[in-house]
Amino acid sequence: MKVLIVDDEIIALNSLKKRMDWLKYGYTDVLTAENITDARKYLESGTVDLVLCDIEMPGENGLDLIAYIKEHFSDIPCIMVTCHEEFPYVQQALRYGVKDYLLKPVGEEELYGLLTKIAEEKMDREELQQVNQLTQKRKDQTKELSEKSGDSPQERIQMVQQYIEAHIQETITVSDIASHVFINAQYLMRIFKKETGMSITEYITARRISLAGRLLRDSDYTVNFISDCVGFESCSYFIRVFKKQTGFSPGEYRVQFSKKE
Repeated sequence: MKVLIVDDEIIALNSLKKRMDWLKYGYTDVLTAENITDARKYLESGTVDLVLCDIEMPGENGLDLIAYIKEHFSDIPCIMVTCHEEFPYVQQALRYGVKDYLLKPVGEEELYGLLTKIAEEKMDREELQQVNQLTQKRKDQTKELSEKSGDSPQERIQMVQQYIEAHIQETITVSDIASHVFINAQYLMRIFKKETGMSITEYITARRISLAGRLLRDSDYTVNFISDCVGFESCSYFIRVFKKQTGFSPGEYRVQFSKKE
């Protein structure tokens, strides 16, 4: 990823470029521009992932650049830098959607905090996109299956399992599932138990615990975050169910089975 620093003060520009550990946050290249014209050239080349921009510059100022970014590159996060905490400037910058503004000289700790926040937001967006893509894929599979001829119990169970996977983060009721597969709820519960040996509720819980176990093994996400990801209404309830199902608390399970070094 690439960060673009825009400032007409060459000393401030080079200082910000050299004293920050940009690579720590995934920025492999640090681009610099001393005016808005050069900054736009970098933006138009499609290689910028973050912009830090001074407000007060000769000719077009930083707010002009932020307005341009908002119109043409709205997905690029921006941080404003200024010598003076002038409310009208700050107010306008925030209206343009900047992440925050920093006073010169920029403090390393403050900027690192902003970079951490931006990195976390980027990760959340990417994960949400992956979840949405997976959900759509499973919806398409379910639709394709429902359009096939034949209504065998096995096909119905497969449709139910696909529905559960696609909605694992949500509250899932038997009536919702029954409506999705177009059969009576009581009949659905009977054939599901017969075909799988589990009730629908037991199956949903088992899938949630299985997914939670994978997240505990393969990630550093907090227990509370994982609980929410797999559809439990409260973290305390998740912990009780997880220990009942696995014999370990989530923390114990992570220590015992984590794949991360």
